[in-house]
Amino acid sequence: MSRKVNVAAFALALVLVAVILSCSEDSNYDQRTVVFVSSVNSGSPFLCDVLHQGDSIYYTDTDSLKTIDDYVSEDYITVAFTNQPYSSIVDPTNGSLGDFLVTGYDLEFIPYGGAEVPVDPFSGSISVLVPSGETVEAAILLVPFSAKTVDPLVSMMYTNGEIMTRAHITFHGHEVQTDVEVDFETNISVNFADPLLTKTQENQGN
Repeated sequence: MSRKVNVAAFALALVLVAVILSCSEDSNYDQRTVVFVSSVNSGSPFLCDVLHQGDSIYYTDTDSLKTIDDYVSEDYITVAFTNQPYSSIVDPTNGSLGDFLVTGYDLEFIPYGGAEVPVDPFSGSISVLVPSGETVEAAILLVPFSAKTVDPLVSMMYTNGEIMTRAHITFHGHEVQTDVEVDFETNISVNFADPLLTKTQENQGN
């Protein structure tokens, strides 16, 4: 009996040590859970219009472009964050243990074919709580308004030019019980263009 008690006590001690280590601020957050991007823009590439051409591209009785109602807008995309627990020692689905807070991101565009970089790298701040075991969607800024008012995007307006890119996004955050910053990444294809229709195509669309 004494031998069985000693073995049980030793096993319990190992479990307690493992629990303490998993809760230490010096341990890596992924001992309890891992956060990743499970979807960007519903899994589809993003077409960035460098210019929105209002309700009508051409004047009714001519082939002249109607620019009076044209405008520029910022572009946002939807990102789905998934918080997947996988600890066999602590159940992070009980209470807030393992919840993750996404606090910001860095974004850079990598053009294909030697094209000019369409948007300078920038950083954004967000505050998205992703509970353990859940998926949460949030919108982030992809293309700032200011980027469409300077070259190369402003020079693409009313042309058939196109810049094909890959947007590389690095997210930052931390598990809510710690202040240890964690980074994770994702990518999405983004094409910049100002799709122009002929007068005939616009009429057929109506």
